[in-house]
Amino acid sequence: MMDYTKYVDTNIGTIGHLLTSTSPSVLSPHGAAVVAPLFRPGMKDRYNSDKIFGFSAGCTAVMPTAYTAGAPDYEKTASIFDHDTETTRPDYYEVLLEDFDICARHTANKNVGVFSFTFPQSCEPTVVFYTKHCTQYKQEGSNLYLVGAQNGGRHAFMGAVFKVEGAKSVEAYDIETPQDYRPKIKEPTKAVVVRFSSHEVTISFALSSLSMESLCECANSGLLDQPFDEVRKSCNAAWNDVLGKIRVTGGSESHLRSFYTAVYRAVSRMHNYSVNGKYKGFDGNIHDGEGHDYYCDDGIWDTFRGMHPLQLLLEPKVHEDTLWSYLKMYEQSGWLPRFPYLGGNVPCMIGHHTVSLFAEAAAKGVSFDLPLAYEAAYKNATKRTMLPWRDGEAEELTKCYYDNGFFPGLEEDEEETCSAVHEFENRQSVAVTIEHSYDDWCVAQLAAKLGRHDEAAFFLKRALNYQNVYNKETGFMHPKKADGTFTKEYNPKFCGGQGGRKYFAENNAYIYNFAAQHDIPGTITMMGGADKFAAKLDNLFVEQYDDVLKSTFLMQYPDATGLMGQFCMGNEPSFHIPYLYNYCGQAYKTQRKIHEIIDLWFPDSPLGICGDEDGGAMSAWMAFSAMGFYPVNPASGNYDLGSPIFDRVELTLPNGKVFTVVAEGASGKAKYIQSASLNGKPLTAPMFSHAQMMEGGELLLIMGERPNKDLFVK
Repeated sequence: MMDYTKYVDTNIGTIGHLLTSTSPSVLSPHGAAVVAPLFRPGMKDRYNSDKIFGFSAGCTAVMPTAYTAGAPDYEKTASIFDHDTETTRPDYYEVLLEDFDICARHTANKNVGVFSFTFPQSCEPTVVFYTKHCTQYKQEGSNLYLVGAQNGGRHAFMGAVFKVEGAKSVEAYDIETPQDYRPKIKEPTKAVVVRFSSHEVTISFALSSLSMESLCECANSGLLDQPFDEVRKSCNAAWNDVLGKIRVTGGSESHLRSFYTAVYRAVSRMHNYSVNGKYKGFDGNIHDGEGHDYYCDDGIWDTFRGMHPLQLLLEPKVHEDTLWSYLKMYEQSGWLPRFPYLGGNVPCMIGHHTVSLFAEAAAKGVSFDLPLAYEAAYKNATKRTMLPWRDGEAEELTKCYYDNGFFPGLEEDEEETCSAVHEFENRQSVAVTIEHSYDDWCVAQLAAKLGRHDEAAFFLKRALNYQNVYNKETGFMHPKKADGTFTKEYNPKFCGGQGGRKYFAENNAYIYNFAAQHDIPGTITMMGGADKFAAKLDNLFVEQYDDVLKSTFLMQYPDATGLMGQFCMGNEPSFHIPYLYNYCGQAYKTQRKIHEIIDLWFPDSPLGICGDEDGGAMSAWMAFSAMGFYPVNPASGNYDLGSPIFDRVELTLPNGKVFTVVAEGASGKAKYIQSASLNGKPLTAPMFSHAQMMEGGELLLIMGERPNKDLFVK
C-alpha cells in the first residue's frame, strides 16, 4: 500500500513571509492531541529557532532534560537542536536535543500521544511538565493529572493525564514562564519534575476538555497502554486514508511534497474534542454527542473559501459532524459562531460566513438540520452586529446596512462617532458591506430550499448591496458615509490606515474590487463589461506602489504577502481572483496564473506558504488548484476550472465513485487547455458542477504550451 505521508514535510511553511508561520505538528486528522516542538518564545519564524523549549501536549509542555538543580528554569531546560538531526512527518517527529544528548521522539493519534526519550548514561533522566494557569494537579500511582490553559489555543482549559511509569521521584513547583508569543508577559505555571531510573523513558498521555473524571476514565481505559509503534501505525493509517483519496501522477517531487503537505494542513483542523461520545459545549456543560463527534477550533473568515469545501469532498462524515457541531454551538450560545474555540466563540474578523457552510452543504446534498440552520443564519442576518471583531445585537451602523444597503464609513480624518467600534480594527465599512452581501446570498439559498420564497427574494436583493459601494467615476469600491455620499478624500491603494481597516479587511480597494464572489457576472456588468473587467484584472497583477518602497506598502498592509502587483496570494480575499478570467472570456490567463502562483509561492521549503496558514485555508487553495479546479463561490455548487500541475489526478468521492482529471503534459510546460470534455461531452464553459463530479468519470483536458485564446469564449 502506498504511504502518502512520505510526501508530507511538516517544516513547509515554518518561516512566515511577514507574520506567523506554521508548526511541524504531529497529529491524526483533526486530532485533539497536537504534539509539536515549542520554540524560542516570541520567535514567529519557528524554523529559525535555535532551541526547543518543550513539546506541546494539550495544556502542557513536556521537556526532557539533564538539568536537575532545584526548581526548573524554562531557559535552562531548553536545548539547542539542528534540523539535520530532525525527522518531520505528520505521524512522527524525532530530534536530537544537543545540549543534553537526548533523542526525543513523539507520535499521536486522536486524543492520545506518546513520547519516547533516550537519555545518555551520564545523566539522571528527568522530564519537566510545564502547565500554564494550572487549575488542577494530582498524582495517583504512575498517573500524573494536569489541567491548565490549552497550548496554542485562546486560553481554553484542557486536561491531560500522563503515564509516568518507572518514575522514582516527582516534585512540583510554582514558577513563571514567558508566553510563547509575548515574552514580556509572565504567566503562572506549575512545573512538575519527574525523575526516572531508566534511560529509555516512554510517556503516554490522553487529553480531555470534559472533566477530571473523564481523564480518570481515559487512564483506566487502556488508552495509555498503547505501544509507541501502535499509536504511530494508527496515525499513519488515518493519514493515508485521507491523503490516499487523491492519487496523482506526474509532477515533480517538489510538487508532490507541496501538494500532500497542503492536504495535511487542510485536514488538520477542526479538532475533534469528543471523548467517549461526550463533549463540553459552549454552555460549559457536558453533552451526549448523539452519535456525532464534536469539532471545534475554526476561523470561518479564512476556511469557508476552500478548507471546508475540500473536507466536504474528502471526509463526508467529518463534514456532517462539523455542521452538527456548529448548530449545537448555536443552540448553546444563541449565535452561530464564526471563530469557535473550546471556550466559546471569538469575535474575530468580519462577516457571518458560517452560513456559507450550510448553503454549500444544501447545494451539494450534504445532510444537516436545514430549518435550524436557517433559523440561525436568519438571526445572524437580521439581529446581529456586523461590526468587525465585535459581537452582540445590531447597533446603529449595522442598522444602516439594513435600512440603506451599505455599512457606513467616515472620512479618513474624521473622529469615530460610534463607541462600539473596535479601536484598532475600525469599521472596515466597504469590506463589511461586500462580505455581508455574500452572506445574504447564502441566506437566500437556504430560504429557497425551505420554500420561503419571499424571504429568499428579500435576501437576494440585499445580496446586491456590494454595488452600493462601487464608484463608477473612480472605478473602485469606495466607502460611503451615513448620508449616502462617498468620502471625499480617498486613495484606493493607501486609504484606511493600518491594514486599510477604516474601509477594508487587511487589504485595499484593488482586492475588494473583486470580492463579491457570489455575483461575478453582476460585478462585470457594474464595471462596464468583460473587456474592462479583464483590464482591471490585468492591472491588478502589475500595479505597483506608486512612489513608496515595497517595504512601506507592507508596513501598512502586513497581511498582503505573496504580492504580484497589488494581488496578494497570502491573504484570503484574493484566493478566488486568479480564476476570474474565466468569467470574461480569457480563461487562458487563469491557467497561466495558477501555474505561476503555485511555482512562485508554494515551494516545498520552510518558505512554502506565502501567508498566514489560518487553519488550513492557504493550503486548501494549493490543494484545489494543483488538482485543476477551485470553488470561487463554494455555496454555488460549482467548481471553476484552472490548470492542474499533475498529468493525472484520481479523486475518490464521498459516494465511492472516482473522479479523474487527465491533463497529459500539465506537469511540464503544457499549462494551457486546448479543449476540455467531461465524460466525453465538451465543456462549453470553464466550470463544472458538484453534481457532475459526483457521477464520477473523467475530466479530459488536452494541454498545450501555447494558449487557446478562443476556448470558452462565448
